[in-house]
Amino acid sequence: MCLKRTILTFSLLSPLVLVVPGASAGEQHDHDHKHEQEHEDEHREHGAHVHGIAALNLALEGRDVHVELDSPAANIVGFEHTPSSEADHAALDKAVATLKDGDRLFRFNEDAGCRTEDVRVASALLEKEHDEHADEHSDDRAHEEKGGHEHEGEVHSDIEAAYHFECTKPGKLTQLTVELFEAFPGMEKLKVQYVIETKQGAAELTASNHVVTF
Repeated sequence: MCLKRTILTFSLLSPLVLVVPGASAGEQHDHDHKHEQEHEDEHREHGAHVHGIAALNLALEGRDVHVELDSPAANIVGFEHTPSSEADHAALDKAVATLKDGDRLFRFNEDAGCRTEDVRVASALLEKEHDEHADEHSDDRAHEEKGGHEHEGEVHSDIEAAYHFECTKPGKLTQLTVELFEAFPGMEKLKVQYVIETKQGAAELTASNHVVTF
């Protein structure tokens, strides 16, 4: 995906160094280690495949805002198996078209003047839909690479969408309203991480609370 994932990961997982007067080096090391472990645990939970829950990462770089959505396919299209019927294909096509409407799904405060420049959507479901005649080995490899995996006999597929917005006044960016819950009823909870210039933070959104303030 086109989001600067490395920048987000480094920024959000970097431990904060807290110097406590009189603390020994060993105590400081234990504190830092515990802090790092908490961040790692949070990061693993953030990326887990749980139906109803999705992850959203956001980073502002200059005038550019990069947003990455990572969600179980069930939240967005209603299923995770390989599309087989006309109804399956129609539902997937509709979901992709909705995902590509970045200005509808993500509304920044008007003062910042942010508009969609590019959107990319990827999923094992899309790979298989456009390559139905591939052999079984190729399908399995594509499923692995595009966000699909098996767990205890069940097939799980993810859908990832990467957005690039350009803002005319990035210094005025203070708020994001997320309309994913209205567009996709299967979405129950969204775990957000963001880096806005020198500020970083996290939020948990739901249908009744879907606004992030930076």
